[in-house]
Amino acid sequence: MHRDDELLLERAKEDPGEFEKLYRKYRASVFNYLWYRVGHDKEAAEDLTQETFLRAFRSLSRFVHRKFSYLTYLVRIAHNLLIDHYRKPAAAKLEAAGEIPYEMLGDIERKSEAASLWRAVQELPKGNRDVLLMRYLDEMRIADIARVMGVTENAVKLNLSRTRKRLAGHRYLSALRRFGKAKRPYRAPSFLA
Repeated sequence: MHRDDELLLERAKEDPGEFEKLYRKYRASVFNYLWYRVGHDKEAAEDLTQETFLRAFRSLSRFVHRKFSYLTYLVRIAHNLLIDHYRKPAAAKLEAAGEIPYEMLGDIERKSEAASLWRAVQELPKGNRDVLLMRYLDEMRIADIARVMGVTENAVKLNLSRTRKRLAGHRYLSALRRFGKAKRPYRAPSFLA
């Protein structure tokens, strides 16, 4: 665990008001982890983020320092809350996610590629999708993913390998590869016309 996290935790155990510093430090990371997994439902992600920190605060006195970061501990709580969230009968399906956040994508071709990839990721089984998002979206280390998922590091590596192979053969991505290789007629740039 990072030394600054240890200090923040020690202070929060002595004075519960100091827990706010941990909340401010990790709020965005926990929210993003949840937001992508609840289909970009901002309200659900906010509620689950609040519940994550509430549970972490309630168990603050029992928290024991380990070699993992405090964020890994928070993501583990969030992961368990997600499991409960999807067990509820009225839970929103991740496959029913709305529009893809295009604000970071510049041109139509990149938007189309992103949409195709997002559809392919949504069609993955939940376990594969979660590991893939933790690794490549949240940029978590293999050891941290294993801790959150409650499996071995080798199981995470195998899961990632199989998921990448499954995505490589996905119909959306195959269509993109064929489209990318197709010859298109030359068009003069519009500013020359």
